Amino acid sequence: MLPLKFVNIIKAIILIFITGASFIPAEPTSAFNATVIDKTSGQTYPHILKMQTFNLNTRSIKVLASQGTHLWIGTGLGVINYDIKSSESYEVYDNQNYLLSNGIFAINFDSNNLPWIGTYGGGLSNFDGSLWNHYNTPKGLNDAFVYDIEFDKKSLWIATWSGVNKVTGDPKSRKNWQSFTVENTEGGLIDNWVYAIEIERSGKIWFGTETGISSLHNGKWKALNHTNGLGASYKHVQQENQGIMSLFQGQHHFSQASPSIPNLQTSDYRPNYVVSMLLDNKNRLWIGTWGGGLSLLDTKTLIFRNFTVKDGLPGNFILSLEEDGSGGLWIGTNDGLSRFDGKTFQNFSALNGLKSKFIFSIEASPDHSLWIGGNRSLSRMILNPETGIPLNIN
Repeated sequence: MLPLKFVNIIKAIILIFITGASFIPAEPTSAFNATVIDKTSGQTYPHILKMQTFNLNTRSIKVLASQGTHLWIGTGLGVINYDIKSSESYEVYDNQNYLLSNGIFAINFDSNNLPWIGTYGGGLSNFDGSLWNHYNTPKGLNDAFVYDIEFDKKSLWIATWSGVNKVTGDPKSRKNWQSFTVENTEGGLIDNWVYAIEIERSGKIWFGTETGISSLHNGKWKALNHTNGLGASYKHVQQENQGIMSLFQGQHHFSQASPSIPNLQTSDYRPNYVVSMLLDNKNRLWIGTWGGGLSLLDTKTLIFRNFTVKDGLPGNFILSLEEDGSGGLWIGTNDGLSRFDGKTFQNFSALNGLKSKFIFSIEASPDHSLWIGGNRSLSRMILNPETGIPLNIN
């Protein structure tokens, strides 16, 4: 039985089933591993979906991570480790229970399937199977604000608001920590405010920052930004972005935004500001920008292609990205959710049953569930394993 304080944090996660119209099978779509065509379009998903929705007593869900039958949910009030087989089985970790901060921005699992958690102001924490360990600036961490955690074959990579850390070997030993910043890479890391890390099978590592993206491979750095093609032009998004910033008030990203961007609450366009990033199964890098739409980078030619509302997206602020088991790209925006199959953006909103128009996190789990984190809500869709199209939940 959990202590009452934890129950009060999330008000016990209320499970609601949204009643909707009967599911009518959509025409099969090509898996996203097909070629991305030159001209794309958007369409509204035609059916009301009967999905599971959880209401949480927290502002927003920044990160989701599946682990077998468990879903780890990162919120502004700690981490919820939820057993999806039972609506009443969960654990909460917060600053009163193992963690040093309630703001959760990154969750990942190491080769032993043990959790690592990046927090807002509380550094990095991990559970080693018996104890929780905490890593902060005295132990080698660049900054107490951790935004992404990734593993390659040998090392742990950490994105912070003061550059990047690489940890090789036992993290408890200070000598195993290495730091990369704008200064010590001579601008190879384009900005110290790092939000996302993606690692290619070749070993090349990509970093998404507030000033663009950087890559590191065999000791060589490369930096790219809007001048190289990242993000659509302001003229291309100006009309659709008008009035958007006022809608962010009270939402997660508005209040947690970096102070290095002045007057962000009045800025509807930062094409270099990388909010989300995903390396797909064809080694293409998808980059979500702040108001500049979705960018696709060919990692071989370093040529960008940009997608905006004019190409079918529901919004130009790309807050989250995920690839499902059939190869479809799911995109969380400021105005709903979208699935891209290389030709069409199929868009989902409140008309389909979503509770939040701001989609901060997406997780595709092995059981063909798609978990969608928004403002004070978590939704679950079941996807057709062959087409990736949502199905009704029985």
